[in-house]
Amino acid sequence: MEKPLEYSEMKGATGLMIFYRPEKDGSVVVRAAGDGDDAGIEASFTPDRLDEAHILWMEATELLRSRAKMGQSPAIIRAAVEKLFALFRGEKVSFDDDKVALKERAPSSDFVANPGKQIDINVDGVIYERLPVKTRVITMADKDILPIMEEYVKPYIKEGDVVYVSEKALTITQGKIVDMSEVKPTALARFLARNVGNAYGTSDFHGFGHGTAIAMEAFISEAGYARAVLAAAVSAVTRPFGVKGMFYRICGKRAKSVDCPMSFLILEYAHSVKLAPDDATGNAKRLAKALSEGMTGAGVDVVILDANYRGAFSLGTSNRGIGEKFIGALFRDNPLGQSDEMTPFCIVRKKESGTARVA
Repeated sequence: MEKPLEYSEMKGATGLMIFYRPEKDGSVVVRAAGDGDDAGIEASFTPDRLDEAHILWMEATELLRSRAKMGQSPAIIRAAVEKLFALFRGEKVSFDDDKVALKERAPSSDFVANPGKQIDINVDGVIYERLPVKTRVITMADKDILPIMEEYVKPYIKEGDVVYVSEKALTITQGKIVDMSEVKPTALARFLARNVGNAYGTSDFHGFGHGTAIAMEAFISEAGYARAVLAAAVSAVTRPFGVKGMFYRICGKRAKSVDCPMSFLILEYAHSVKLAPDDATGNAKRLAKALSEGMTGAGVDVVILDANYRGAFSLGTSNRGIGEKFIGALFRDNPLGQSDEMTPFCIVRKKESGTARVA
């Protein structure tokens, strides 16, 4: 049952509180307002759009936390909140000034770990440096990811490096992003989404995953209706015996990589569904070849990576010798982050000597 919620943790820094108010008719109003703010910012949702109401609630609270930590002024933060709510009201929004507020990484050979993460990691007794590369905001105006990598990654790579590319970045440049309003959930999607354990509403919640009907519909479209039904049936039979994950194994990596919402904090994608990138392996080989130009030896390899709090896996690699078990261990703590860290690339380098360096 829907319950009223109130978020006031960042009120002192932002001047705003977020309210989630269920109505008697089953609809929901999400509101951002300060003390005595009669002109609050609102978005209303009919009973069939409760998933969007849940998403907006989480995105609004995360936006206040994130922007406050960035030191933005209450006026700038309020403008960002207004844009976020406008997206969920179906209005057209410009993001040009918001991109200026998100700082990009200046060219430098110094790499800094994302908050709470470490640069070095031990995998099977070997220390690897994970060098996150921060960039500007990548948008669908970028029609090819290679020029971005040539600008931000190529100056720092060395022979033998492996460059891990966020599948989100590749997907954006391929235009594989759709607005939530374009996805029409079926009864199957609603049924399957209810069985996804994302711990929404508890302290263990980290993301919606495929636990919304919108995300599950996109997932089914990628996997195929018949495969999704088969996977659900097999999962229902095997789960009571302690066998987990069969649903995703049968549906495959491409379907598993579907995300909704695509981002909690980058406004341009706050009301978007991310589909799977096309030809991930072919793109990994193309990027590796281009980045290796001018090198005399084996050059570098590229992995198209999907990583989140649940784990990491590849969608495509330039070298089949880079195994999934290794990738999962290397990115088990998701060092690239999920949103405003803006580190879509990671250079991984085997460390020749010394102890692990923790940021």
